[in-house]
Amino acid sequence: MYPEGFKKGFISLFDPAIGFFVSLRIRPNWLTTAGFAFGVASGFLFATGHFLWGGLVAFLSAACDAVDGSLARRSGAATTFGRFYDSFLDRYSELAMFIGLSYYYAGGDMWRMVILTDLALVGSLMVSYARARAEGLGLDCKVGLMERPERLTVVIAGTILTGMFDRHWIFEIALWVLAVLTNLTALQRMLHVRRLTAGGKGA
Repeated sequence: MYPEGFKKGFISLFDPAIGFFVSLRIRPNWLTTAGFAFGVASGFLFATGHFLWGGLVAFLSAACDAVDGSLARRSGAATTFGRFYDSFLDRYSELAMFIGLSYYYAGGDMWRMVILTDLALVGSLMVSYARARAEGLGLDCKVGLMERPERLTVVIAGTILTGMFDRHWIFEIALWVLAVLTNLTALQRMLHVRRLTAGGKGA
């Protein structure tokens, strides 16, 4: 999990853009939708073997995801639906990336890579589900190493480096990190909720 100061520092890099969006009255949900579109586009690029471009477009998706919340707060347009919409499209965006990667590796008969990609996809979904389910029970569940920003960092760095050097063993390392640590994070969240609910606390 990235330190809070690191996250704020990264978002602060986009302060001029956020101010520009506010002046143009850009709606936060428009930025959320753009992030989703970039995520789907990166998945298509991965599926067609364009890893460098896919990684760069995935970075644009991550940038939109990083600043839409700040835009909502600064423009006074934060809403409950906006937060839900952001989380909702984030899941689809991430799924599009992993599906694109899985499609590419399946077409090349690289089944170890397909399995690792699918394990990373499952782990990513379970990390998000564990937090959503816990919060639905009134419990805080932000623990764990591989939240969405960390997962996107690994995907983006791995695909860009793979595209630059045309060496898929680079991305295999990234997939091992994702496949193992996402599922460990999901398990960590389950154990965290178990501790919180010990003795009849919670639901």
